[in-house]
Amino acid sequence: MKKILSAVVAVATAVTFAGCSAGEADPSDNTIVLGQWNAGTIATTSLTSQYLAENADLLAERDIAIEYKEYTNLQALYTDLSRGRVDAVVGGPESFASSAVQGAPIRLAGSFARSNAAVLSQGAELTTDNLRGRRMVAPSTTGTWSNVQLQILDKTGLDADTDYEVVNGDSSSTAIQQLAAGTADFAMGWGEALFEAKQRFPNVRIVADADELANGKKPFIQFVVAVNDEKVDSSVSDRLMDAYAEQADWMLAHADQVNERAVQGGRAPGVVKELIESGAINFDVKAFPGPEADELKATLQAMVDQGVITEMPGNEFFGMED
Repeated sequence: MKKILSAVVAVATAVTFAGCSAGEADPSDNTIVLGQWNAGTIATTSLTSQYLAENADLLAERDIAIEYKEYTNLQALYTDLSRGRVDAVVGGPESFASSAVQGAPIRLAGSFARSNAAVLSQGAELTTDNLRGRRMVAPSTTGTWSNVQLQILDKTGLDADTDYEVVNGDSSSTAIQQLAAGTADFAMGWGEALFEAKQRFPNVRIVADADELANGKKPFIQFVVAVNDEKVDSSVSDRLMDAYAEQADWMLAHADQVNERAVQGGRAPGVVKELIESGAINFDVKAFPGPEADELKATLQAMVDQGVITEMPGNEFFGMED
């Protein structure tokens, strides 16, 4: 398999960590500087962090305080996590793993959401015969595609860039737009983009959803909560994960309110409501260590074995003891 490295991972590995804060986190320091990327139209993951930062009663119950910082530059956000300028971030585990092996004091507090990535076409099913020699457009510099291409390999036996062509799309939305325009045979996307496509492009449809790509397994953990290990004690990050879990449950039960706020953030009406009510949001908020940490460790090891990422971080990255 062709070795690929996501753009975010490449950014993370480019950071040098001389000058990072030294020392152990203080268990009595319950204030968390929460960084969140929001570069344009709001995503449901970003909304979860926004809601949590505003939920004073829930934060008081969990004995934590949040200072919320929003970023439009993902590189700056990930660098600030490594430097200790922010304490916690929701993002892709591959990026955090890459930073950790380069010496950044990053630990995963827990899982946040499983993949809802899907493959779409203008009618052709995702089969070995249909995919071989064809063109797939995907956000190919992302950790999500890194996982999905391994799922496609498992499902069809076909290797990306060897058995079928992969064309980069800058985002899920642009990948699906290219498919709708007829410049590719298949596309990969996730999240809100899948439901926006239903409204905008009647000529495309999902031919392999996250469950089908998982091939009898659970969809992979797409998003995690990472913390700066020198700034956030494990007891504090556990309480943060409890708060995220309760906030996610509230969002699942209040799809209309969340949808209204998403529309204010630029989403098309009904997209986030359908994302939530269909179950495709795939929240799975669990503190590490635990079964989810073991699962993610195995997923990252598979990516190392295939040359998708270069090295595994140590057990401490997953909140495990050596």
